[in-house]
Amino acid sequence: MKTQHLLAALLAAATLPSLAAAPASGTVSAAPALEPAGGFYDTWIKDRLTLGLGLAGSVLTDAKRPENEPAHKTFVGFIYKLDDEDPVYVLPELRYWAARNLRVTLSIDHVSGRTRNYNTPTRHSDGNVEVSGPQLLVEGLWPVCDETVFLHAGGGLVYGFADFNEDTWWNLGYADQASWAYYGSPRDRTADGRYREIQVDDSFGVTLAAGVSWRPDANFEVDLSLRHTWLEPDCEFGYRRKGSFQSVQGGDFTLDHLTVALTGSYVF
Repeated sequence: MKTQHLLAALLAAATLPSLAAAPASGTVSAAPALEPAGGFYDTWIKDRLTLGLGLAGSVLTDAKRPENEPAHKTFVGFIYKLDDEDPVYVLPELRYWAARNLRVTLSIDHVSGRTRNYNTPTRHSDGNVEVSGPQLLVEGLWPVCDETVFLHAGGGLVYGFADFNEDTWWNLGYADQASWAYYGSPRDRTADGRYREIQVDDSFGVTLAAGVSWRPDANFEVDLSLRHTWLEPDCEFGYRRKGSFQSVQGGDFTLDHLTVALTGSYVF
């Protein structure tokens, strides 16, 4: 979190001089000109390309299955829900104005959830599932406020690289954390000669987005966006012995999530 606080402070510091330079009423707009001016940079890069960094937070929106349902109706095994984990992350973002009212945005999507099981009174966790990957959005833009503010909305695709991080005791095959602790909390000795694993497949998802961009200065842009992503990677629970994985049950993780992002960008 110290890194995130530092980035937030840097973003605020970068915003203050831009606010001071904001055009007064009747002055020239900071909106992108997007006029051919000769030369590759002036024609295709100037006012069109922005590179930014910000903070984003994701919240799971559909991460619970009915408790006490048969195992095949939960995510996989005895997992019946996911709790939000690591909801705030650093967001790099690249935008390109293809036309005055059309923009393409490339960023990183991230979501993580900690599993909860219904077969024990403590609702213990086996580990957490994490999915991160590139997100490509195509957005329409509507200028307001002397064309220094742009409302935008659109949609796109995300490709998530998935992983499941097993808790050590569960991965080693112990019945619970107390049993693992009883045997001295070993890091590499299994309970029965095999490892428990959950494997999660990479997958595509769909995103809808809306927000607002503000250019208080010709070379600085602030963007606030709200995105909803639907993502459902397949998974398998099984055991690994001597390097060989044996699948026991297949399922999926519903990782639909809502993301709020605030970024500050340099305008080329």
